[in-house]
Parts: sequence; C-alpha cells; structure tokens
Amino acid sequence: MEVSGASAPTSRSLAEIVFAILLIAGAAAVIFTASGYPGESATYPVVIGAALAGLGCWVLVREVLRRLQGHATPGSFAEHAPRLAIGLVALVLYVLAVSLVGFILPSVALGVLLPASVGFRRWGLSFVVAVISVVSILLIFVLALERPIPPDILSPLGRLFR
Repeated sequence: MEVSGASAPTSRSLAEIVFAILLIAGAAAVIFTASGYPGESATYPVVIGAALAGLGCWVLVREVLRRLQGHATPGSFAEHAPRLAIGLVALVLYVLAVSLVGFILPSVALGVLLPASVGFRRWGLSFVVAVISVVSILLIFVLALERPIPPDILSPLGRLFR
C-alpha cells in the first residue's frame, strides 16, 4: 500500500563522495605546501595531511562500495540546514578572527559557540572544555613541538608557554 505524498528515501551518498574528494584534494594541497617547508617544520603538517588523505580515501572507497552493492548511505546531507549554515559561517569567521586578533580568544569563542549553535546549552562545560583545549594546543605546539603561536592580543599569556 502506497502512502499518498510519501517521498522516495533520500541518500547522502553523493555528498559523502564529494566530501571525500574535497578532503583528499585539501590534504594533497597541505602535503604539497608543507613539503616545501625547511627541515622538521614539514613533518607535522605532512603527517596531518597524510592522515586526512587516508580518511578521505576510506570515506570514498566505503561509499563507492556501498553504491555498487545498492546500499548507498541513507539520510539527507543536512538534517538541519540552518545549523549547518551557522557552523560554516562560524568557521569562516573563526579564520578571519584568528588573522585579526590571534588564536586564543577566537578558539575559545568557537569552542563555546559552535556547540551552542547545534543546541548544546551547558555553557560552563563548553567554556571549560574550550579553555582546556586551547591550553593543551598551546602546550603541544609551544613546549613539545617548540613552535611559536601567531601573534595574539593575549601574547603576554602566550609567554607563559615559552
């Protein structure tokens, strides 16, 4: 019995494939760019690029195999398009803010506001997790990898990690 007005099942298969191809292309660009860095400076971005390329290949192969077997990934690309749009705009604004004021404040703001945009309302927990994440990143890059952070309006705090 067919229900009147019922729509055909949707698949996000094409979106998965396009995402995988974009991820692989972006990773290849990172690897190509970083391979020109002097000495050990290239190691970290090349490893990250290789991991992203591997992830993209996995997603691509998985989805192509699913399509060949007739079991494409069900569901729509975005269950809530406005939230997706807010997330994408937040990431663009984050990149712009990092170039204007540095890494620390925009990263904490993104760590609090991005979960809020998808409905997470435990602001205190988001703030604590964002601060711990930013401090951890600073410790890893500045102390462990001996790489300075970009100039920041909170640079006096950054000196604590040098």
